Formats: sequence, C-alpha cells, structure tokens
Amino acid sequence: MSKEDLIIDEQRVVSMHYQLSNGFDELIDSSQGDVPLVYMHNCGGLLPSLERELTGKRAGEHVAVTIYPEDAYGYAQDDLIAEWPREVVEQARQELSIGMRFKALGNNGESKMVSVVEIRDDTVVLDSNHPLAGQVLNFMIAIVDVREPTEEELAQGHASGGNSGGLATPQ
Repeated sequence: MSKEDLIIDEQRVVSMHYQLSNGFDELIDSSQGDVPLVYMHNCGGLLPSLERELTGKRAGEHVAVTIYPEDAYGYAQDDLIAEWPREVVEQARQELSIGMRFKALGNNGESKMVSVVEIRDDTVVLDSNHPLAGQVLNFMIAIVDVREPTEEELAQGHASGGNSGGLATPQ
C-alpha cells in the first residue's frame, strides 16, 4: 500500500491544520501560520467525536465538522463553580486576573484546572468547568499527511514531533 493510499485509521499518525470556532463563528484556536497538529488516531489525543469524523479520510482532504456540547466538553455545571478565600488562592498564585487558568488541588486532593471568573475583596470565584463546556465547536480541517507510526510512537502511545497541543481531550 502506498503512502497516498493510507486512510486515517487505528494508530495512524495524522498531521493536519485546523481552525476551531464556536457556534457564534468566533475563532477559538487555529494552527494556521504554525506547524500542523500531529496526533496518533484513536489514542486519546483528540475528542473521540472528532476522531470518529476523521476516520477514513486521506491526506489532501478538507473536512468541516460540527460537534455539539454533549459530544465535546459537556455543559457547564454550577457545582463546579466555587468561592475560595482570596488569601488561600493568592498563596498558590501571586498575581490573579480574570480568565487566568491554573492547576488547583480540590477538596479530595485531586488536581484540576480552574479559571478565575471573579475577584472580590475577600474571595475568588473559580470555575473548574472546561473553558469550552456548553459550546458548539466548528472545525475546519485540512489533512496534511497520514502515515504509519514508528516503533517508538507505538511504544509511547502517541505521535512524536509537530504540534501536539490544541485539540486536547476533555480534562
């Protein structure tokens, strides 16, 4: 099978450019002007719903995909928004600003990403919902390359090189 015949399938390494916008057509993220995003298919590098849409595609194809919240990061949950004493938060972070994200330890000792949504005199409101929770995600994707993984990539369970950031899986 020639390289041109490879389709996106289990454990294939995919290079792609993408543009991600929300349901209001506001740009959220893009690889344009940067190196392509590189990931190993069906190994947890992308949202499962996005990987399903890419399965069977080939290098050179362009794909438009819309993913609704229930198949992406879910809907925002009020119980994931909490007030914390400002002095406790400032012990972990010197500078606080609205929108900043950082890892925090929850009550059970687990680490999770939180966003600062409000800073009050004595408290800080932190939101541990995913920043894209509740949003419709519109992807415009250009598939650059599809290849077999190297032995090293198979052993480590993910693709090497390129831009592996961006379209992460739910936290």
